[in-house]
Amino acid sequence: MSKNYRVHKDQFQNIKNSEQLIDHLNKRYEEFELVQKISNVGYWEYDFQKDTTTWSNQLFVIHGIEDDFSMSLDQFFTLIHPDDRARTFERFNAALDEKAGYEIEFRIVHPNGEIRNVVQVTEFLVNEQNELTRIIGFVQDTTVQKKLQLSLVREEQNYKSLFENNPELVFSFDLQGNFLSCNPAFLETFGLSEEEILHENYQALVGPDSSELTNHFFMETIRTRIPQYYETTGIHKDGSILDFNVTNIPIIIHNELVGVYGIAKNITAQKEMERSLIDAETKYRSLVEQSIVGVFIAVEGTFIYSNPHLNKMMGYDTITGLKVLSLIHPEDQQKVIDEISCLAEGESIQNFCHRGIKQDKSIVILEVHYKKVLHQGKSATMGTVLDVTKRKQTEELNQFLAYHDYLTTLPNRRKFEEQLEQCLINSRINNKMVVVMLIDLDRFKYVNDTLGHSIGDVLLKHFARRLQECLRVGQTVYRLGGDEFCIVLSEVNHHNEISRLTDKLTQLTKEDFIIEGYELHVTISIGISMSPEDGSTVVTLFKNADTALYVAKSQGRDQIQYYSAALNLQSFKHFNLSNDLRKALDKKEFFIMYMPRVDTQTTEIVGVEALIRWKHPEWGLISPAEFIPIAEETGLIVPIGEWVLREACRENKRWQDQGFTPITTSVNFSVKQLIKPNILETIDNVIAETGIAAGKLEIEITESSFISNEIEVTQLLTELKKRNIKVSLDDFGTGYSSLYLLKQLTLDTLKIDKSFVEEILTDSVNRSIIQCMLTLAKELHMNVVAEGVETAEQYTLLKELQCDEIQGYYFSRPLHVEVVTKLLRDNNITTIASHETSSAGHDTGLEEDKNTYA
Repeated sequence: MSKNYRVHKDQFQNIKNSEQLIDHLNKRYEEFELVQKISNVGYWEYDFQKDTTTWSNQLFVIHGIEDDFSMSLDQFFTLIHPDDRARTFERFNAALDEKAGYEIEFRIVHPNGEIRNVVQVTEFLVNEQNELTRIIGFVQDTTVQKKLQLSLVREEQNYKSLFENNPELVFSFDLQGNFLSCNPAFLETFGLSEEEILHENYQALVGPDSSELTNHFFMETIRTRIPQYYETTGIHKDGSILDFNVTNIPIIIHNELVGVYGIAKNITAQKEMERSLIDAETKYRSLVEQSIVGVFIAVEGTFIYSNPHLNKMMGYDTITGLKVLSLIHPEDQQKVIDEISCLAEGESIQNFCHRGIKQDKSIVILEVHYKKVLHQGKSATMGTVLDVTKRKQTEELNQFLAYHDYLTTLPNRRKFEEQLEQCLINSRINNKMVVVMLIDLDRFKYVNDTLGHSIGDVLLKHFARRLQECLRVGQTVYRLGGDEFCIVLSEVNHHNEISRLTDKLTQLTKEDFIIEGYELHVTISIGISMSPEDGSTVVTLFKNADTALYVAKSQGRDQIQYYSAALNLQSFKHFNLSNDLRKALDKKEFFIMYMPRVDTQTTEIVGVEALIRWKHPEWGLISPAEFIPIAEETGLIVPIGEWVLREACRENKRWQDQGFTPITTSVNFSVKQLIKPNILETIDNVIAETGIAAGKLEIEITESSFISNEIEVTQLLTELKKRNIKVSLDDFGTGYSSLYLLKQLTLDTLKIDKSFVEEILTDSVNRSIIQCMLTLAKELHMNVVAEGVETAEQYTLLKELQCDEIQGYYFSRPLHVEVVTKLLRDNNITTIASHETSSAGHDTGLEEDKNTYA
């Protein structure tokens, strides 16, 4: 107790009833001190008159100061925390001025540095004159309460944060299952507002399939007072179903159950993923089980899984449990081991091919994708397997076909070029000759056109076999395409080697080929070039051999031709003609000459045959024997033939308009024209355009045209007959004539080939054949024209045999239109001879038979 306080106590003892009063006051003081101590409240008092400050014992305790310590009022402020001192002092002075009490909270600092929280209540006492007499204050240590309050605030904030910001759904029910609270996550998840959910029963939000289960766990929480964990479903406001993982926690206050807390985790996405995974696993398993690719898993060299396709592929009910190496060909086992042993986990080998052994010991080629994986904690090999046996066989076949001809199985042009290139390289090193022989079957196209491509293919295979049989070991024959073959001789030392082989080749065709009952006599033409004198590259040697072959065929076929520089001119001409022929129609370089046909008995002109000629601006008059084959090959024969038809019909109409005796104009048609889909339309248009009488037009065809296209040509002839257009059969007797077909066809005229006429006087057999033809034609009511009549004796005999018409140089060569016009105007056969000289001059020596166009 302070000294000041003891002074006051002595003063009280001087009061009259001092002893009783002192006892009473002491008792009250002790009680007051006890109250202060219990409430941790200190008391202080300042007396203005005495300028003294009095503290209670508890106030010393609150400030952590010994009770014998005395201080002034100003010193009291030094005990306040520096951060609160100015505020506290300002508040005190303001209250002092107003003489009004106040309450303030601040911090004090103990001598040992401890900081305490206090609340001070200050009152100002005045006398009757309103003068300050005393200031009293009560100071309570609120440190513990402050901490507790802060802790409670913190706990409340934590709970609020946990409740408000928790991503999980937090809620509470009463014991009837009605909502008491729910956090924002709950409202957002269900799409509801707080007003819509509070006091609603949880059953309203539970999925119909989960209602019974959810109610069970709610009741178990209440019955057992133990938290319950379960999965359930909820209904969103839009009707969609949500999946939840729920925890029910009993709320117990003073040992009384008052409600249930709930925490729910939205696992809709997880469940959807689980369902997707289950679906995916089901689909994957289904895909694997039903896959057309073999699938396996192997651990420690043993199959632990194999799908049905792999089992079937290897011929087993199952390969599970078998050693992997037992299904691999012994020669490939080490290769497989080496490849797989190098793999780390996650690495793979793709498209690894090796042989497999099936249960029946047959061998298959497998394409395997091996991958190292971890399976149930063990290193495993997973693989997919394809049986590529057929594909490999196909690849080998394709590889073979890439270098071989599919029909004859001979090496093809690609192989020829590669091997010739290598031969040329070796020849330069060894200083040897390389010889290229191009071989072509003569008139092979005629065989195809008359007997069909199937016969032609068999002929090519038989010929290829004969070629191979006459070659030495190491020599190779190639089929370059069509009916063209090639032989390459490498390291040739002397020309005699070439001669010996060509002699063998020419003997190949001495014996006829017997194919399906047909005896085919075939000849060959050979073109030869040699390296280095004829060229040192594949392109040059082949080109020069081709040039030699072209010359051999143009010289009458069945020829052997060595290349020389002079042959290039002919090759160059052929190339130019091929290009220029396409422009000849537009440039009007074609013209027509007419070969008269005369009545055998009266020698009157009864018809003409239109023959095309080509006047080239550089090469002059081109023989039809040169340009007609080119036109056939390129397809230009169709527009050219249409031009001939139109010009011939137009000229016939002019003669008719000039009042001449009507004659028939014969126009040759190629096979390509006859089988053209719109040929009838073309003929109809020409007749309509030119105005020629249909009965004065004759279409001339050959036997070969209807033998290979019997149905089309037969239908065409029937239609022509309906139009009154005549049809003649050219070269009769030279082909594979069929009397049955002759009977079936609606023909008007037969033309006896000149090969029979030219020997009619010297060969009795020929004469007999012609007599038979004439008799046959008369029985079939056909007109007969004998071609190639060149002498009076031939004419006289044909006249005696009652041949209908004559055509040949005895009467006239092909004539220009002006000459034919004059002859028709004079109407005198004797004038033909007088015009022969001029006509021959106009023809400039081109005396080819009209068959060059046919």
